[in-house]
Amino acid sequence: MTNSLTDINPVDIITHVEQNFNRSQATGLNSLIFLALREQTTVGHQRKEWGFEDIPEQIVAWCDELEDEDLLEVATAIATGLLDEITTISMFTENAQNYTAQSIDDQKQPTLLSDY
Repeated sequence: MTNSLTDINPVDIITHVEQNFNRSQATGLNSLIFLALREQTTVGHQRKEWGFEDIPEQIVAWCDELEDEDLLEVATAIATGLLDEITTISMFTENAQNYTAQSIDDQKQPTLLSDY
């Protein structure tokens, strides 16, 4: 949904976060959004209060122009992106472990007849 007063679109914010933010910044913006919703303040107020200086002011200003439902849409998309990233890393690590060479424990190997 587009905010008709300012033409700020949640998808634009989401796209910017996905393309330009690292995990720490995405998590930080999400924290500020949820705190703003919880405390019924603005994302800008929360940024100032908590000192999240690595979150660009322009993104914060865009978030502050959104209605609560649109802001929640942004937060949900960020959380989904973070979860997808964690899941992808976890699956990659699990697959890599499956292909790692395993040493052979001699005690678990049956004795060969030729050993006698």
